[in-house]
Amino acid sequence: MSVSTYLSEFAREHNISEDLASQILKEAFLTIYRKKVGKDYDNLDVEIGKKINLYQRKKIVEEISDEVAEITPELAKNYTKKKNLKVGDTVLVPIEINDFGRQFAQILKQVLKQKVAEIHKDVIYNEYKNKVGELVFGKIKSKVERRNPGYYVSIEPKEVEAFLPMENVPPDEEFERGDIIKAVLVKVYPSDSIEESQLILSRTSEDLVKQLLIMNIPEISDGTFVIKAMARKPGEVTKIVLYSNNEAIDPVSVTVGKQGLRIKPIRAELGSERIELIRWNDDPKILIKNAISSSRVLKNRIAEIYHIDMNWEEKTASVVVPNEFVAPLIGKKGVHQKMLEKITGWHIIFVPYSEYEIKIAEKQKQVDQILGIASEEEVEFIEEESIPITMLPFSKKQLKILKGAGFEDVAEIIEYSIEELANKCEISLDEAMEIWKVIEDNVEIEETE
Repeated sequence: MSVSTYLSEFAREHNISEDLASQILKEAFLTIYRKKVGKDYDNLDVEIGKKINLYQRKKIVEEISDEVAEITPELAKNYTKKKNLKVGDTVLVPIEINDFGRQFAQILKQVLKQKVAEIHKDVIYNEYKNKVGELVFGKIKSKVERRNPGYYVSIEPKEVEAFLPMENVPPDEEFERGDIIKAVLVKVYPSDSIEESQLILSRTSEDLVKQLLIMNIPEISDGTFVIKAMARKPGEVTKIVLYSNNEAIDPVSVTVGKQGLRIKPIRAELGSERIELIRWNDDPKILIKNAISSSRVLKNRIAEIYHIDMNWEEKTASVVVPNEFVAPLIGKKGVHQKMLEKITGWHIIFVPYSEYEIKIAEKQKQVDQILGIASEEEVEFIEEESIPITMLPFSKKQLKILKGAGFEDVAEIIEYSIEELANKCEISLDEAMEIWKVIEDNVEIEETE
C-alpha cells in the first residue's frame, strides 16, 4: 500500500483531513524517536511523499559531545553536496525505519491511536467549551456500576460521547439503553485532563429547567418574560420567579397556558417534580408573599399569611403563618426555607400564629394601660374637634406609614386594635406600639360609661 493510500484511509477512518493525518503521522514518528534517543530531542524531520523518509538534523561541531544532535565536518560531507561546510551548519542524516526495532509497526499503531485520541479531545474541547449550560439531546449507550456510577450518552448529532453521573440524575429517574434524553452540559474537561469522560451532563441542574422553558415558552426565549430567580430540589420542586417586560401580559398564566398546555411538556420531562411559578415584584414584601403563596407544601392548601415584619437593615422577614404551615414551609433540614430565601434574596423566619397571638395580647395590654382603660371599655376624645395626624409629633416615617394606610385623623387610629393597626400599616407590633405612645403623650382620652 502506498503512503498516500494509507493516509487517505487513515483520515477517512478517523474522520479527519489528510493534512491532519499527515501531521499526526509525523508526530507519531517524533514520539517513537524520542522514546529511542531521549525525550528532550526534537531533531527529527519526516518527509511524506511516495514513501516516508526520516532524517536526523545534526549540527556541525569541531568536537562531538552529543552524538544524537552533533556531527563533525568530515562525517557531514557524506550527507550533503555543499562544499564549504563550517561549524554551526546543519545537515540531514538519513535514518532507516528498521533502526527503530522489530516492534516498530506495533508501537507506531499504538502511538497513532493515542495521537488521534488527543486530536479528537482537542476538537471536542474547542467545540463544547463555550456550550456549558446549554441543552443537549442524547441516547443512552450504557449504564456503569462502579466507583463513579452513571450513564454513557451519545450526544446528537455527532454522536460524541458524554457521561451523566448518577449524582446528576434525580432520585426517581432511571434509564435503559437506547432511551433518548435531554440534559445540560455542566462541565468540559481540557484534552490533557486525566478524567475518563471529557463532557459531563446533568439532569439535576437548574439550567435544565431554564433551557426547557426557553425551548417551550416563546415569551421567555424572545425576552418578553425574564427568569429573575430559580431554586430547585431535583425530583421534588423547582421554583421560578418570572417578570414580564410587558405589563399587559401576565407571565405566570401565559407560561402555564390554557388548561396547562404550554407547561405540560416541561412537567412531562421532569416527571413528578412540581413547577411553581412566582410573579416578580420590586417590593420584597410582595415578592415574599407571592413565593410563599405559590408553595404547595400542604396538599390543596395555600398558606395564609397573617403578617410580615420586614427588618430592612438585616434583610430579614418575619412571616406569621398558621401553626400547621411552619414545619412544611421550613422543610426537612430547612431545604424549603432556603429555596424561598434564594429566590427572594431575604432571610425568612416563620412565626406560628399562636406565638404571634401571645405577642399581640401583650402589646394590646400595654396599649390599654397607656390609655387607662379596661379591655372591654370604649374610649373617646375629650376634645370636641378632630385632631389631624399632622398635629401630633409623629416622625416623618410614621406620618408616611399612616398616610399610606389612609389615616387622616387620630380618632381613626384609636378605633384599631394593635394587631389591626400593624396589619393595616404593614408594620411590626413594636412599630405600631410607638405610634400609640405618640398618641398617649399628646392626646387626652377618657373612658365612656
